[in-house]
Formats: sequence, C-alpha cells, structure tokens
Amino acid sequence: MALLLSYPLGRDTPVFPGTPPLRIEPFQTIERHGSRSFTVTMNTHAGTHVDLPAHFHQEGRGASELGALLTLAPVLCIDLPAEGGPLRLEVLPTEAEEAEALLLRTGHYRYRAADPERYRGEGPWLHPDGARRLAALPRLRAVGLDTLSAASPSYPEEGTEVHRLLLRPERPILVLEDLDLSSSELAQGRWRMLIAPLLVDDVDATPVTVLLEPL
Repeated sequence: MALLLSYPLGRDTPVFPGTPPLRIEPFQTIERHGSRSFTVTMNTHAGTHVDLPAHFHQEGRGASELGALLTLAPVLCIDLPAEGGPLRLEVLPTEAEEAEALLLRTGHYRYRAADPERYRGEGPWLHPDGARRLAALPRLRAVGLDTLSAASPSYPEEGTEVHRLLLRPERPILVLEDLDLSSSELAQGRWRMLIAPLLVDDVDATPVTVLLEPL
C-alpha cells in the first residue's frame, strides 16, 4: 500500500517567513456564470515542494526540465529527533551509501497544524556539514525533510550554503521540503519514491505529489 507524503494545498498552508501566503479566490460561480472556477495564487515554495538547481544557480535546471514522474529507489527514512538546531548528520546508517533518496524525520511535523508559528520559524535545519555528508553519498539524488525548509530563517547564510551544496548543477540532490513523515510505517524497510511535479516553465521550485511504495 502506498503512503502519501504530500500535504494538500489550502489557505492555511504554512510558508517560509517573508513568503506571500497562498490565496484561493472564486473566479466564476454557478449562480452567475453557470460553472465554478477559482484562481490560485502561490509562491513556488508553498506546500510540499521540490527545490531545484535553478533556485540557487543561474545555470541550474528548473521545473520544466523535470520528467512527469520521477522514480527513486531505494529510499530510507532516518529518525533524527530534534526540537530545533542544526542537523550535522555526523552518523548516517551504512545503508545510506546505497540510497537514492533519504527522508530525514525530525518529528517537527507535529507542529504543522498544532503550532504553525513554531513550524514556520523554529524547526531543525540542515547544517552545511550535514549537506556535505549528503553530497558525498555516491547514489543520492534527493533528500526530504519534515520541516518547512532545509534552512532556518535565523541562519540565512548557512541556508544558502546548504542549498548551493545540494543543488549544484553538475550533480544535484533535489531537496523535498514540507513532507508529511508522520506514518509509523516509514522506518520499516526500504521504499520506492514516486515524485509527480507540477510542471511549470521557468520556475526554481514546484509543488509535488510524493508517494512511497514498499520494495
């Protein structure tokens, strides 16, 4: 049975501090126009999304260069309980050497609905040392977190360095942010990840639907 790791987009979708909120507004109504439609306005980093090389590299590829469906395997979930502070990833399981994607579960997902302000501004964040360890893994193509971003608004320089290290155009490691890693099944075994992006021309990041299925 597949696990869905993406959150639905909605008016209460949390966004990184300084990012405009997602807006959903009626455009047509059945009463007036005979049909219903809406206008959705959002930043490319709203909701569960993937950061691409174009986010921090002028020559990096963007969402229009992704395929309609990206499949990665094996995928491992690593439990890294943390209330805040940097993730240096000093100890990684030996299985990480073979992984095409790693999910870093800090437990911060608990605050997404219960305490949105804490979720937005006070979560664990990936340290550049951790990003270098990830970049050294020979098969890694994506890393996902249960935090709003791999970066912290309190440490913008470190966040920039982390993204530049992971998203380097010559061998990018895609960054999946705002993932729902709440399932107790995640730590059990190995998975295949299916990533279906919203294909938009010339953007640096895009919302994604992420599914896991057991290997």
